[in-house]
Amino acid sequence: MRFNSKELAYVATHSTTVDKEGVLRMKDKQDGLFKKGETYQERYFRLKGNLLFYFKNKENRSEPLGVVILERCTVELDLKDDVSNSFLLVYEGEDHPYYFACSSEEERDSWIQALHIASYECLNMQLQSLREQLQAKTGRDPIQLPSHQHATLDYESQGDPNEEAVLEISLSCTDLPTDSSGQPPNPLVVVHTMTPPLQQLWVKHNHTEVVEKCYNPQFLRTIGFGGSEGVETGTRVRLTVYHVVERMTGTMSQLGQTVFSLQDVLMAPKMSLSQSLQTNEMKDGGKITVMAWINDDNTSLVDIQREKGSDGAAAENLRSRPKSLSRHKDILKTYFDNVISKTFRFATNNDSHVLQVQENMAESKWTLDIPAKLLKLWIDEEKQRISLLQDLGELSTEWGNVRQEMTDFCMSVVTTYTQNISYLTAYTGPSFKPSCEKDNKELEFIPVNLHVQRMTVASEGSNHGKVYDVLTHGAFTAFCQKFKNGGLRKLLQYQKDFYSSQCTLGFRTKMQQACSLLNEIAKLKTDINHGCERLCHAALQGTDTLLQTEMQSLTEIVRELVRLCEDPILQLSAEKYMQAKSPSNTGDGLDLAASLGHMSNDGRNQGDRSPEKSWRWSGSNFVRSPTVEPWEVTRLNLEAAIVCLVSKVDELVTNMSSSGQTTSWLSELSPAVIKLQSFVEIVSSRATLFLTFLSLMENKDHVKLMHMIKNRRDVVTAHAITTLVSGLAVNIQTNCKDVKYLQQLINIGVMAQFESLLSCYGEELAMLEDMTVAVEDLASVTFCFVEAKDDVYEAVLSLQNSIKGGMFPDINRHCIHVEIPVPPQTYNNLPPKLKQGNHIKVVPVIFSIGINEQATLAEKFGNTTLQERVNAESVAKVFNYFEKYVDDFGKAGEPQTSVSQLTKQLHTNVMTKKSKNVEVLHLAAEVCRKLNGVRFACCKSGKDRTSMSVTLEQVQVLQQQHDLASHVFWQSLDCFRSVGCRRDNTHKNTGVRKYAFNSLQMLYVPKLYRAPNGTYGNIQT
Repeated sequence: MRFNSKELAYVATHSTTVDKEGVLRMKDKQDGLFKKGETYQERYFRLKGNLLFYFKNKENRSEPLGVVILERCTVELDLKDDVSNSFLLVYEGEDHPYYFACSSEEERDSWIQALHIASYECLNMQLQSLREQLQAKTGRDPIQLPSHQHATLDYESQGDPNEEAVLEISLSCTDLPTDSSGQPPNPLVVVHTMTPPLQQLWVKHNHTEVVEKCYNPQFLRTIGFGGSEGVETGTRVRLTVYHVVERMTGTMSQLGQTVFSLQDVLMAPKMSLSQSLQTNEMKDGGKITVMAWINDDNTSLVDIQREKGSDGAAAENLRSRPKSLSRHKDILKTYFDNVISKTFRFATNNDSHVLQVQENMAESKWTLDIPAKLLKLWIDEEKQRISLLQDLGELSTEWGNVRQEMTDFCMSVVTTYTQNISYLTAYTGPSFKPSCEKDNKELEFIPVNLHVQRMTVASEGSNHGKVYDVLTHGAFTAFCQKFKNGGLRKLLQYQKDFYSSQCTLGFRTKMQQACSLLNEIAKLKTDINHGCERLCHAALQGTDTLLQTEMQSLTEIVRELVRLCEDPILQLSAEKYMQAKSPSNTGDGLDLAASLGHMSNDGRNQGDRSPEKSWRWSGSNFVRSPTVEPWEVTRLNLEAAIVCLVSKVDELVTNMSSSGQTTSWLSELSPAVIKLQSFVEIVSSRATLFLTFLSLMENKDHVKLMHMIKNRRDVVTAHAITTLVSGLAVNIQTNCKDVKYLQQLINIGVMAQFESLLSCYGEELAMLEDMTVAVEDLASVTFCFVEAKDDVYEAVLSLQNSIKGGMFPDINRHCIHVEIPVPPQTYNNLPPKLKQGNHIKVVPVIFSIGINEQATLAEKFGNTTLQERVNAESVAKVFNYFEKYVDDFGKAGEPQTSVSQLTKQLHTNVMTKKSKNVEVLHLAAEVCRKLNGVRFACCKSGKDRTSMSVTLEQVQVLQQQHDLASHVFWQSLDCFRSVGCRRDNTHKNTGVRKYAFNSLQMLYVPKLYRAPNGTYGNIQT
């Protein structure tokens, strides 16, 4: 065992009080060179606690000869009786006991009794016995200890953190004494409670934050009492004020304490109670003031004051918390679970104006639900991809082998994703994924540590508050797949490099062009179908002018589709596909591209003469195709179909001019319209098939890589979409009454601003590569709002016709559309277009600045190019979004003027080469708030650096928007980080209320992002 010999020697020689001391004979080795064996020798013993020290004699006590630790041992009589009045100490697992002898039997019994009760184990048994006796008499355990006792300052309220406190108090001290060195103290107030007669012992309840070097501290954190069952006003409260000597170890010395009851505070004038602090020496230790207020939803305290008040003016003493604080917390529960709340009071530069702040943190209810729904959609896409590969028909041996390999990978994806869904459906763990589970393969598609961080600010006495939300999360990255080959951005760039270029300049690959073509064809197909509906409606009305107008509009759209059919990439793909067909299959009429056998037959029977059933247009009617129809013929047939429809419309209009009859227009136009729509379907399906074959050719030697990238991209996309939808849901609830914001959603969409604190070094560089691709892919997501029915809030996800585009398009994945359910009162505030399901687009931007020691290494020895490029691209997107905002809402007034200045400052900072330029993050966050965007913040696990970021943002918002007093800036920052919700976040993730920093890391972190002493340590994350 380890021990400090000097400290033990000091305890042995300088202890003024001991449990027992005296002379005993102890069997020990004899002194002297020629003396061997053991014999009883007289020694002087002192018993202090569970330490039995022995000296050579009573006179020579300068240093003990040794010490015996009285744990895991028994005291027994010596049955051998070699020496009278002897006993021995027997240790568990030891063969050599200690032998002792006394001068009398009484003295022996006295020593045996003293040694028997000296051990900690014995004392603990006595305590447990007394505890059980008290519990049997009172029916309640008198000692209620926190479930986790780590450091001195790490215990929290004994109540449910999700419950609203009935009564809250704010504390301040005056005239506190100096510390031992004559310096101002670092005061902390620890709160104990006792509710007689059920409790007879003081129980730790809560504590304030530490205020550095202050004689007259005003503590910012408030302390709550009571819950859903009310509050017992007879509860006694003990406030103990400590001077925190060393925050890292929790070393404290007591300055003073006072005791009062909650009833005393309620009956005090204006619910403000001032009491003197008494030191241990019963001297004056300054004063402490307790200011209380009640929650507006509870009236029991009001009744108590009115009943016990001496006059009718007692109710005037009542102080209640702003209703907005509780209201916004309750609104949060629509989409979030396990809401944790902390309340604070902040001084402003106006002495008469006090801010009341509630901090909330909660878990998204959709953390498991949305990934499961996405997996179902991707399974459908994989099955559709398998069907398309089969529809290629019989291919030559070379291409048949490539197709089989690709099909096998698609089938393995279906199997794996089905297993993932089964696990998520059966999962019964917490509704968020803690950072310690980030390598869990079964939870791979769930975002890490997803929470909403909400701050509600209201002036004391006001019923109106302002809400600020930030979604915090871990990096969107595939932790389970590791980072040996880099992140997605690197892998996609590698894939792009081996793709064939569209032209000699090589700026655009064939796959990029193929994805663009598919999206354009899908859009034109939808527009043509809508145009046909409008044309039929005009024919039904019998208005020649309207009919000609709609016909002209439809003709332009069809001509654009015909033009796309002439695209070189599409023609090349068709040609290569025809060459790859095996000789035995070129004339059998089984080309499913022409037959469209995989498409729906719209209820027609097998004998129908439809283009979907291996028929082609001969010029006058449909006939069975003896050969595969050339792509050029398909294009010409489409062009002929629109010419035929135009001629028919002209004929009808001319006949109407001569006869004046329009009754048969719709019936005469319908065959030509159906024929046009059929050819559009053929063009769309054959183009899809040809470009599928192009994908087969381009990935011929890299099929495994393509599917590895696809899977990794699915993982990070699931993280990003789940996080985004959670943020959008809370954003619409907060701003549902803002008419300008709702119009902004319709016109230009919503900005989603992601803040990353990842560095460009080591694995975090690969994480950032994953993260940037995930954020960019959110541009392909659209959403709308629907009214929730029966209080069921489940988002509905569906696939759109278009596929993922952008810098790294994905022919395997379609864009996602999300229907977000909103409460009826929110839905009623929406404008008609949003009620009709108008699709709202997302403008995602990401700004990244590394702040840890790895960021220092990246700046000095590595490369921060990715960080710089990502920030520059995002600045351009912000400028573009703001220009559209100005076009819609004018150039004058707020927030346009301030946002214009902020965007310029943001651009300047992004382009400036500066180490750890966190001003970029601050400006980007402010721009996002002013443009009603949704804020997201992350680091690797979303709990340490992220906590530093969101708490800093909260204090900056209080300073910029609510006139927070400048002298409490650092105290406020320290308060949020030491006793705010983010400490609970670390506990939920690691089981410890400490941030995972060490002292060395703190040296490299910018000052504004440093955790307070005592709140961090080496924690496994």
